[in-house]
Amino acid sequence: MSNQVRTIGASVLGAAIMTAMAASIGGVSAATATTSRTIAMQPAAPTVETGHDRFIVKYKDGAAAPRGQLAALSAMTSAVSRAGVRGANGATMGIKHLRRMSGGADVIKLSRVLDPAEANVLLAQLRADPAVKFAQPDHRLQALDFTPNDTSYNLQWHYFDNVGGIRAPKAWDSSRGAGVKVAVLDTGYVDHSDLNANIVPGYDFIDDLATAGDGDGRDADAHDPGDFNPPSRPTSSWHGTHVAGTIAAVTNNGLGLAGVAFDARVQPIRVLGTGGGWESDIADAITWASGGSVDGVPVNDDPAEVLNLSLGGLGACSQVEQLAIDGAVSRGATVVVAAGNSNADTVNYSPANCAGVIAVGATGKTGARASYSNFGPTVTVSAPGGENNGIAPDFGVIWSLGNKGATTPIAGADGEGLVGMVGTSMASPHVAAVVALMQAAAVGGGQPALAPAQVRYVLRKTARPFAVAPPSNKLMGAGIVDASAAVAASSQPVPVDLTTLLANRVAVGNQLGGVGEGLLYEITVPAGVQTLNLRTFGGVGDVSLYVSRDIVPTTAAFERKSAKFGNAETVVFTYPQAGTYYVRVLGEQAFSGVSVLGVYQ
Repeated sequence: MSNQVRTIGASVLGAAIMTAMAASIGGVSAATATTSRTIAMQPAAPTVETGHDRFIVKYKDGAAAPRGQLAALSAMTSAVSRAGVRGANGATMGIKHLRRMSGGADVIKLSRVLDPAEANVLLAQLRADPAVKFAQPDHRLQALDFTPNDTSYNLQWHYFDNVGGIRAPKAWDSSRGAGVKVAVLDTGYVDHSDLNANIVPGYDFIDDLATAGDGDGRDADAHDPGDFNPPSRPTSSWHGTHVAGTIAAVTNNGLGLAGVAFDARVQPIRVLGTGGGWESDIADAITWASGGSVDGVPVNDDPAEVLNLSLGGLGACSQVEQLAIDGAVSRGATVVVAAGNSNADTVNYSPANCAGVIAVGATGKTGARASYSNFGPTVTVSAPGGENNGIAPDFGVIWSLGNKGATTPIAGADGEGLVGMVGTSMASPHVAAVVALMQAAAVGGGQPALAPAQVRYVLRKTARPFAVAPPSNKLMGAGIVDASAAVAASSQPVPVDLTTLLANRVAVGNQLGGVGEGLLYEITVPAGVQTLNLRTFGGVGDVSLYVSRDIVPTTAAFERKSAKFGNAETVVFTYPQAGTYYVRVLGEQAFSGVSVLGVYQ
């Protein structure tokens, strides 16, 4: 039976291209360690106001106070005169009433900015009036993008860089992942003071003793004993700890690094050991993490909402993988999978090619596709995976947590390290953590938790364009994940009638449905397009095509329709208006293997 079970190695998806950047902040490179010790990111200082030209004045209720715009202007004019402040070049100060506020206060603007001393004199004159309840400057406030005080946060360009990062700081103003659990199916974890507080009990699913490396089989201890395997892997990767740190390293604690969803919790599930991991163990772990039942394993009473799998192997999605993933999705868990590091089409790598997963490609600091990243139409979205550019201080790699032990972990503070790696293994946890932020934002905004299909929809809808577009033969999903936009969208109602995004000239294949079942697609058409061709083709069965611009078509309300027998349906617009075109594919008979394509030029 063993010849029917393939091994899946973490080395395929990240650890194999781990950079040797660690030292006392994480391992090997002395040059890196020196740079990293001397640079620390401090919290961003708020903008200091240098003066004021807008003031808010509120009179006491029932007082013999000025009423209305003219009276408020008169009172301010009198106070300006008593304060002795003048306009520009000594001219009379211009005074304008802007509006009456909801609480009854008046907003008044002067013709020039008063310095702090002048403003204080004017405010003293206003406050001297016994009818005045309060007088204050109308302060200008700024968005306070949360900036952690973790000492090496400056290395984590993949969070804050506007070109290559995920724009996490703006998302943190709204969500930090509180109440969400992310299962990390990986090598387990090592104790680390920058992670331990966010770890909840997990499980070790490695049944094979030769793979386990810890002397026992399945048990409740998900610690990572090391995955070294000479000669292919002479040192241990601490891969699971690196992934977990990206998701939920303890943040704003003046130590180490930050996590993307640092108020979320990580459930470590050990499935990878010496030589990788067995598909049978991984499938059981997917089931258990999402709340399903596994023989011989205690029930997971508090299952995860998000599963991260930074692992994979060459081959088609197997029945056992798909069955486990289908079960997880049916229980409401979002399954996020690394696309692979072979510079090849993800369609040939599982479990990234399984139905229902969110497959994540990798980009570098420049916002371009990472040279190693797998690609293709099965990639859902991309995220920073790094590309070692050798330039200090961050070297263009993904920084997270690790251990200094070469083969087995070094216990305590002496073993704790920060490590730089590159790979789609590093990209995937960025997305898994953003999903945690999204779920917390949805629930915090009074919405129900997002279903996996809604998560996919929001991630694709809010992804921002690549700074450097990938080649047309190496598609990388909808764009780079944008944490801020995804969180904002998740705090509002997300449609249940979800669409699949169509990219120009890229067919979405293998579509299937039953009689009367409708699938919905959308394509955004820019201005200046001469023709738009929307069509279905291939497969078996019989479908009809309904299309409308900016509204979702139904069988009763649509702009164009194609309803020939079979699956070869076409709708053409000449000089179409710019906008979003919605395409509904309706099963007149059960259909499968159908492709949907939109082409504009």
